[in-house]
Amino acid sequence: MRMGFGFVATQILAVSLPILLGWALNKLGIIGGDLDNRLSTLVLNVALPCSILASIDGAEALPDAGTLALLMLATGVTYVIAIAVALVMAFLLRDTEDARVSYRFAIAFGNCGFIGLPVVGAILGAEAVLYAAIALIPANVILFAVGPLFFIDATADAGRPADRLRGVLASLKTPTLAASVAVLVLALAGVNRLGVAGQALGIVGQMATPLALLITGSSMAHYRPLEMLGNPRAYVAAAGRLLIVPLASLIAVNLFPLSAFLRAVIVLDGAMPVATLGALYCLKSGRDTKPMMQVTFLSVVFSVVTIPLVSLVL
Repeated sequence: MRMGFGFVATQILAVSLPILLGWALNKLGIIGGDLDNRLSTLVLNVALPCSILASIDGAEALPDAGTLALLMLATGVTYVIAIAVALVMAFLLRDTEDARVSYRFAIAFGNCGFIGLPVVGAILGAEAVLYAAIALIPANVILFAVGPLFFIDATADAGRPADRLRGVLASLKTPTLAASVAVLVLALAGVNRLGVAGQALGIVGQMATPLALLITGSSMAHYRPLEMLGNPRAYVAAAGRLLIVPLASLIAVNLFPLSAFLRAVIVLDGAMPVATLGALYCLKSGRDTKPMMQVTFLSVVFSVVTIPLVSLVL
């Protein structure tokens, strides 16, 4: 599936302008602080789930069970590859332990939901949101199961395995994942008409993209640009997240009997900036947040260029 660089660049530019607006609104004092937190909750718990559920309403052709299984399996394989790439690159970067932990997480996990769904939808169309939402199921399971393990201090008591398992299961209880599972069930049942409910879900779901982009821009306003740009290793880690992982994933998904469209959905969703959970895990584990913030900032800025580049090889 070949997409013109100009088309994708135009779509990414359209996505980037609301991010810049969010940055400006934060500087003007219109948004930011607690409002950002409440808007993030609105997006994650209401708008995104509605957008996911609405994606199946009016779908022309629903995939069969075999295709959906392959989609989730291929997505899971790309995450295994991403984790392997992250472990190798973080080791080679030779930084402090806190920094290596941040690099491992940043390279392995992208923001495939909050930013990924709106961007994939903007580039590939509304139909892509349906498949990206189903791909979120294995993505979220791996993120919440493996992600926290990167931050465990090997010299400290990490807690009983049963307690860690309960923590992972609790993390999976999110409206976004629930909506993804619901869409999978509806697709398997052949339901692609939700009537008035589908229209209502679509109206609410339309908030997801603009709000997510405005909040992303607002969050960037908290960074000091010069401080974020001064770590050479963070550039390497950002390149791993934005270029090396997507290209390695592309090689892997080409081994599966999936359509070019579905391969594009998987690879593009895996080419997103660093998952925002990384900073939260740093804070929770008492680790230095600066390296994570640096890679996150750089990944958001450079993704405006790298996502169109990745699209050229799809």
